[in-house]
Amino acid sequence: MLKVVIVDDEYYFRQALKISLPWEELGFQIAGEAKNGEEALSLMSEIGPDIVLVDINMPIMDGMEFIQKAKQSEQETKFIMLTGQSEFVYAKMAVQLGVFNYVLKPIDEDELRSSLLEIKNLIYKEHSVKLDYEHLKKQAKEHMPMLKERLLNEWLQGSRVIDPLSSIERLQYLGINLDAPFHMVVVADIDSQDDLVTKEDMHIRKLAVQDIAQEFIQNTPFASCHDTNDRYVMIIGVPNASYYRMEAISEAIRKSVQATLGCTVTIGVGNGYPAFESISVSYQEALFALKHRFVLGGNQVILHSMIAESGMKVSLFSVERRIGLLMSMRIGNLSEAEEWLTTFFQDARTKNASTEMLFVAALEIVSTCLEFLDEMSQSFEHVFQDTAQTDIFQFIQQMNSFGELERWVRNLILKVIVHVHGRKQNRAVKVVDEVKSYIQSHYGNEELRIVDLAKSVHMNYNHLCYVFKKETSITINDYLTEIRITKAKGLFDQGEKIVQYVASQVGYADANYFGKCFKKYIGITPSKYVNNIQ
Repeated sequence: MLKVVIVDDEYYFRQALKISLPWEELGFQIAGEAKNGEEALSLMSEIGPDIVLVDINMPIMDGMEFIQKAKQSEQETKFIMLTGQSEFVYAKMAVQLGVFNYVLKPIDEDELRSSLLEIKNLIYKEHSVKLDYEHLKKQAKEHMPMLKERLLNEWLQGSRVIDPLSSIERLQYLGINLDAPFHMVVVADIDSQDDLVTKEDMHIRKLAVQDIAQEFIQNTPFASCHDTNDRYVMIIGVPNASYYRMEAISEAIRKSVQATLGCTVTIGVGNGYPAFESISVSYQEALFALKHRFVLGGNQVILHSMIAESGMKVSLFSVERRIGLLMSMRIGNLSEAEEWLTTFFQDARTKNASTEMLFVAALEIVSTCLEFLDEMSQSFEHVFQDTAQTDIFQFIQQMNSFGELERWVRNLILKVIVHVHGRKQNRAVKVVDEVKSYIQSHYGNEELRIVDLAKSVHMNYNHLCYVFKKETSITINDYLTEIRITKAKGLFDQGEKIVQYVASQVGYADANYFGKCFKKYIGITPSKYVNNIQ
């Protein structure tokens, strides 16, 4: 129920007002009364009424002054002014102050009831809106971490167009402080774990790495998230582009992780840049540095600037070479793949490629093979069965010579091609068998079309025609006709003499066309064939 307070200096008027309406039936409760504004102010702080009925003309403190002072409190009380005709001008002023309505004395009960019900609906509506607003605020707060992760990952990937002004506003809304002249990205990733580490333990370790890292950067403007590969990424505000301070902080994080968690972490550090737009650049640099864990070893801090200076950014595996390798694997041309391999390793020898460059190239080739297998929806366990018990990167690093690496890479690529395209051939045989079986079951349907066959085996019309012809040396139409004529001949041999009936039984609506097809395959017309049998 809504609480109502009556403020009027006339005692008997207040009493009459209290019995003038069925207050409780209407959803109201008379919670108190006062004879002047001063008493009413004191009463409001105790009761916290929803509605106050107040007379304008009262001693000590009149209605106008009372409303002005009551409005200064944080209570959301609604006011209805009670006034005589001579005070009508003041009532209008009160409405301008925010009074909900005014009712003239002597009180018209219907008018008062109508005004109270209007104010009741307004209060409930405002309450509902407030609840909705609080619910939205709660939802926004609950989703804040997800929104933050999404925004930061969009920045890291470079998929969001950066507007400095709107970006700062969005960061502030998400509680992120990156107010610094330069920004630098640092990526921390736990080194390979043994098979005994459960997913739950791994998740706990990742969270622990996050907590440790934040301890060392808490006094620095930063934002952090986990990227799409669940690596811990820190976007850090720095006073200048120098990497020395960040190298020291990263090294401290690395040592603390090893000492605290009993596992190791490798940290890649990108370069510092003066604008938000370059966050994705620094992130890619940090990933590039982190990638060299597999040739330099884990449990260390790797700076992109140091990698670039050492010349290790040069790659034997160019974009053009990657495309060439993918094409030869897609086509399934073993000789072309052999030629690619020969050219690749000859080039590596000519350039006197370092061990590090060869290891990086081998990793990129492995990645390309995995990409191809995924593209063809094939499992990679069979192809990599010789390395199933160890980490692929450690497996490559343990190789002792250029020749050993070359032999392994050759074997890998050729095995991938044979694995994928050998399965393709098996699939073609299976599809042809399915088509033949379908025709054997539906040859009597005169509306049977090749498109129906294609749908039955979930294959494109043109591709099905190509596969069937390649595997059987005849077209699907020719095979269907052979089946139909063979079945018709069988019916004639069993004593059936009516040509039109036999034609309909084997899928021909036109007996004349059936006759032409029969003569083409058997050498004589159906009627002559029947006569010869007799």
